[in-house]
Amino acid sequence: MSNEAHNLAIESWTLYAITIISIGARIASRRILLGSLKKLQIDDYIMLFMTITYTVVIVSINQTANNLSSYLPPGVVETLTPDEIQNAIYGSKFVFITECFKLSTIWMCKACLLILYSHMTLGLPKQHRLVKVVAGYCVLGYIVVVICFLAVWCRPIQQYWAVPPQNSQCASYYHHLIADAVFNISSDLMMLFLPLPLLIKAKLPLKRKLVLSGVFSLGVFVILCAVLNRYYNFTAGYGSLIYLNWYAGETSTAIIVANIPHCWPLLSRVFRLGSFKSSTVDPNSASRLKFQSVTSQNRRRPNGLDTEGYLRSESEERIAGKGAGAWTMQSQTHDVELGNVDGNPYSATATGGDDKSEDIWSPKRDEKSDGIVRTVHIRQYSN
Repeated sequence: MSNEAHNLAIESWTLYAITIISIGARIASRRILLGSLKKLQIDDYIMLFMTITYTVVIVSINQTANNLSSYLPPGVVETLTPDEIQNAIYGSKFVFITECFKLSTIWMCKACLLILYSHMTLGLPKQHRLVKVVAGYCVLGYIVVVICFLAVWCRPIQQYWAVPPQNSQCASYYHHLIADAVFNISSDLMMLFLPLPLLIKAKLPLKRKLVLSGVFSLGVFVILCAVLNRYYNFTAGYGSLIYLNWYAGETSTAIIVANIPHCWPLLSRVFRLGSFKSSTVDPNSASRLKFQSVTSQNRRRPNGLDTEGYLRSESEERIAGKGAGAWTMQSQTHDVELGNVDGNPYSATATGGDDKSEDIWSPKRDEKSDGIVRTVHIRQYSN
């Protein structure tokens, strides 16, 4: 094993371990949020399937590094022994496998993020329509790239692992790499800007806006890895393995970025961070017992989840400062006596909104108009 192959093995398998941990963290968080693994949604199953495709990518990368391929300098193929030719054929097959499974993994990551954005924009027609447009572009891009890779750039397909190949494109993948870069990077740029207008309009404290913006801006690293991957594909000399490092880096980064937005419930439980909500602290009372409870009743799920298992109680207010429905809410305030605790009297003020339009359970209401029916904020304090 050469030094380059050895270093690649260390780097790729380290990234593999970190990436698998991120997938495990996502599934654990979803289990905490949904209450059961049986309630996992389509994007969770896509992510679980990606553990297979991603594992194949990492294994194939390392097999490629340890074997020859058909991408050899002019005149070298004629000097190869029969055993070396068989080794080059074997290595070329892993180059082909790497490219196929890398494509599938990257575009499934896009699918997971688009499903998330779709749920974020429910009740926001313009933004939701934009998500659908970007999703359509991603589907088109994937179909075009795959069809061209398998049936256009190199025919017949067996030429991808022929030594020597009849067509130089079968060894260099040059045209395929350009087509993939165009659709991959352009779709990533579109997805990067999808959540930003929502966060700008969100009625959130600045700190929370910055945190959420940072999370959704991690796609910049995916784009950077994709650019560097293609740069080294085109500039690395014969026999250089550095482009394989960026294959591992791009796929690993894409999966990690797709999982980070779902990991808060697990982090909250492990580190006791509490819910991701703003809170108010009164510095005038050191002995004050205070908590804020936010409860909501959903049109279809009394536990605050929509029919797809995503939190909906804050989605519109958190992202765009709007409700999902078209009705208005009137605020009401009530004093509540909580009784004595250890001889000290406690009271609370409950502020909530009542729906003054037609009954939420009325069959006349649009079945798609999920939203907040009633939100009650409770603050407990000592007199």
